Amino acid sequence: MTLEAKHMEGMEGATATIEDAATTTVYMVDYKPTDGGEVVRNHKWLTEEELAPK
Repeated sequence: MTLEAKHMEGMEGATATIEDAATTTVYMVDYKPTDGGEVVRNHKWLTEEELAPK
């Protein structure tokens, strides 16, 4: 399959393979890297099982 993602350089038009899929609720997250880098917005889809309280 060909990616249509435009949110990161090099992703649009890249070839991808789906290795696993699940029907569940997912969340997009914003985060600030612990190395002091800039805030990353809407970067990763997390499932409810991957979220943990602070």
